[in-house]
Amino acid sequence: MRQHVTDPEICIGCSACELACPLKAIKSILGRYCVDASICEGCGKCIEECPTAAADCFIEVAGPYSQEQQSEWTSLP
Repeated sequence: MRQHVTDPEICIGCSACELACPLKAIKSILGRYCVDASICEGCGKCIEECPTAAADCFIEVAGPYSQEQQSEWTSLP
């Protein structure tokens, strides 16, 4: 499966993605913006608003990473 995530290496913590998401699928956990795969519908509003393209990231995964797991990343898995 493909999961939408934010790239912690280039995210500047501006909250533009969180504010742009109409479904509130993105939230800050421990200072990292994490996408809830069970809520995100892939509308792209966060990608449009992100000034560094950190929100324009998708990874192939066997199963979705939780927001708590994503909050521990310092780089993409």
